Amino acid sequence: MSRWEEQSDRRRAAINAVLDSQRGAEYLHYADADRGFAAWLLVADVTCAQQFALSIFDLADWSWRDAYDAGERPGTALRHALEADDVVGIHDGE
Repeated sequence: MSRWEEQSDRRRAAINAVLDSQRGAEYLHYADADRGFAAWLLVADVTCAQQFALSIFDLADWSWRDAYDAGERPGTALRHALEADDVVGIHDGE
């Protein structure tokens, strides 16, 4: 079962509503119209915005597609991207 299929009908409907809006166009464009990947990006971006007042697109280049294809959860991929970002540089205390 894919990450998308694990979501409740209500959550999928909410994510689809955003993806079908003008705001969602950026995610769909970045994801080459792959709705599953676009939804995953949206979740990562909302999490990043809520916790750090940044967009994932503000971070240094990160291989979001590789993380998605590897089955990482959006929050895990976000943490790795933040740890690797030279400006944000969130580390585990090392």
